Amino acid sequence: MDDVAVAVTRKQEIWALALWVERTHGDHGDTFIAERLAHFEAAGSPQAVALWEQVANGYSQLAERSQPAD
Repeated sequence: MDDVAVAVTRKQEIWALALWVERTHGDHGDTFIAERLAHFEAAGSPQAVALWEQVANGYSQLAERSQPAD
């Protein structure tokens, strides 16, 4: 079988991380993301901070969609 490389976009990477956080940490996902942000801020890694800010946004959108409509 031939190996086929599949390119993953940054947007797909962010959504994959947000979904992983939702499935792995559930209602505690916000806490996990906040810990990641604090870790990378303390480490002086602005690119990682930017990534996790985007993951936080995606996670928030996932949480909104799972809220029951009034």
